[in-house]
Amino acid sequence: MSGSHCLFCRAEKREPLTFLSLLSPDTSTGFCLSCQEQLERIDPLYSCRLCGRDLHSLEPAFVHDQICHDCIRWKQSGRNGLYGRNYAIYSYNGFIKEVMTMFKFRGDAILADGFEKELKKAYSRIIDHRLRFRFLNLRSGGEYEAIVPIPLSRERLVERGFNQAELLARKLGQPIVDALIREKNEQKQSKKNRRERLLMRETPFHLKNDQVRIVTGKKILLVDDLYTTGATMRLAATAITAAHPKQIDSLTLIHG
Repeated sequence: MSGSHCLFCRAEKREPLTFLSLLSPDTSTGFCLSCQEQLERIDPLYSCRLCGRDLHSLEPAFVHDQICHDCIRWKQSGRNGLYGRNYAIYSYNGFIKEVMTMFKFRGDAILADGFEKELKKAYSRIIDHRLRFRFLNLRSGGEYEAIVPIPLSRERLVERGFNQAELLARKLGQPIVDALIREKNEQKQSKKNRRERLLMRETPFHLKNDQVRIVTGKKILLVDDLYTTGATMRLAATAITAAHPKQIDSLTLIHG
């Protein structure tokens, strides 16, 4: 696909004519302006401090100290363990559902390229924030030392042909650590309702023996395409906890 065409709708990308665009035209692969405008970016200044959810969509009664009601329940459940927080870039809507259907279920892996710029911007913003506030908490500040994509089961990987979380993680431009395996070919997350996801307690994830040393004492960033209830991230974090990492956070493309 030519960099002059949208990865999703295939229309020709037309940049607004500006002095900057004349000097340095954008030839990178990505989405056209029409498609970009249908993506609902989350305002990082008004998102949940623990899951990255856009708080504009919630009634004030369901938010306390910039934490959503779901995350308050997670804290009360005692199931967070070492898991800290999630960062998210987009809110789930009908358009991004179409994009992800084409990406994950129709095998159009090149769509990951369209998110590269926003993923790198989000990662830089996260690291900048952590560095600025590092003096408040030396344990949780600074750069992440291991980027770990959420794995698929072997059966799902063969079926799909690629792991969407790994493709997105590689767009960050940071070294990837393939630390986890997903042994159970459990029911697809997309087929589970909210209650079924929240009740998940037995982790399908296991830490690879040859990766224990790499994550021990490290600041870990898990990467996946979608954060829904947070159960998947917490189960993955539970598997890594056995190696005694310093910290575990996550970054997802979407909060749904």
